[in-house]
Amino acid sequence: MAKPLTRKLFVVGGNGSLGQRICQLSVEKGWETVSLSRRGEPTYATPAAKPAWAHKVKWVTGNSLEPATYHQTLKGVTDVVHTVGILLESDYKALARATTAVELGKGLLHLASGVFGMKDNGNPLSPAHSPVTYEQMNRDTAVTVAQQAAQQSTVDSFVYVSATDTLPFVDPRYITTKREAESFLLSLPQLRPIILRPALMYSEERLASVRLASVLQCLNSMTRPFSRDIASLPLGPLLTTPPLLLDTVAHAVVSGIDTPTARGLFDVEGLQRLASQS
Repeated sequence: MAKPLTRKLFVVGGNGSLGQRICQLSVEKGWETVSLSRRGEPTYATPAAKPAWAHKVKWVTGNSLEPATYHQTLKGVTDVVHTVGILLESDYKALARATTAVELGKGLLHLASGVFGMKDNGNPLSPAHSPVTYEQMNRDTAVTVAQQAAQQSTVDSFVYVSATDTLPFVDPRYITTKREAESFLLSLPQLRPIILRPALMYSEERLASVRLASVLQCLNSMTRPFSRDIASLPLGPLLTTPPLLLDTVAHAVVSGIDTPTARGLFDVEGLQRLASQS
């Protein structure tokens, strides 16, 4: 389709760390910006803490698996960004949000319980029991929104924030569900798919992610001279793939949307090149 004169961006998961940064960049470019999430608008310590750009975002409360909660909001949308996903089928978010040593410790306990199967997920027969799965979050949310977006004649691009396969200790379904979502998006002729595959994303505001990124950056530096030789080893991708600043990924998203020829898969290097054009 022809490049629209103005853009209307629909960000699935817009109140998350990456989603908020994408919304901010969108507003700064003068695009109409809509965020969809279960919780709607992010919370702020005080009303004065709400940044100026956030006042220009339409914060929609809805469920990406339930089109009725956002179908009307898709009218006039030109580009969709999907940032929703889970690394573990447990509360790893506590670790990602950690800003103090105490919060980091609690987050690590949650992470360990998820990895080693020690977490109590409640009674599966209870009506209130509704476990979040890789299939739901990594695949079905993207597929459902894409199906709705494909029905809108105004939609040009669909950006899916996927992942590079670098984590050997995580359930393989984490990657397989993302690859299934990628395949579906690439099969839709109505949309221009832009699939980003970052490795670890970190933010200077998140203590845990910064520390982990620092370790990986050190390992990347040590293994760079022989990275090709070890890339195929079990831990090779983890040792040789650089982490990315969350801001870099956000710039790649906006640059991809704004570049009519951008489509298909972008690995870490391709993602970095795309971000540099923003």
